[in-house]
Amino acid sequence: MTRHAVRGLALSLVWIASACGSGSGGGGAGGPTGVSSSKKLVDLTAAEKGRVCDWMVGKAGSYGKPGTCDRTKTGSDSPLWVYDDQADCVDDLPDATFTDCEGTVSQLETCVDALPACASVGQVAGTSACVIIGGC
Repeated sequence: MTRHAVRGLALSLVWIASACGSGSGGGGAGGPTGVSSSKKLVDLTAAEKGRVCDWMVGKAGSYGKPGTCDRTKTGSDSPLWVYDDQADCVDDLPDATFTDCEGTVSQLETCVDALPACASVGQVAGTSACVIIGGC
């Protein structure tokens, strides 16, 4: 299963769980990523995506091969935010074509803060703080 397929599976699981979920967008100040907390994920510039990726991957995933996360795990045990480098992560973040993505930077930060290092697909799908970013 490719990284994009695993990401798609995880986000599909979160999206199913979030069918009735909602959340607030947060304020305009930058949180731990340094990006405006109220900015929608689909509206991030490449530079902002880079900052989000560095923070997110530093908290719940890893860069590099092999990196710090176990890439041999599969299915729901597969680590979600594992990338070869920042560019790989930036390419994987949602853009304007993700019409179901209403998530903000603040909501993503809250989700990632609730996860352990090397968070798996199953952990993300089962974390209530991650429900709101399901369409992303």
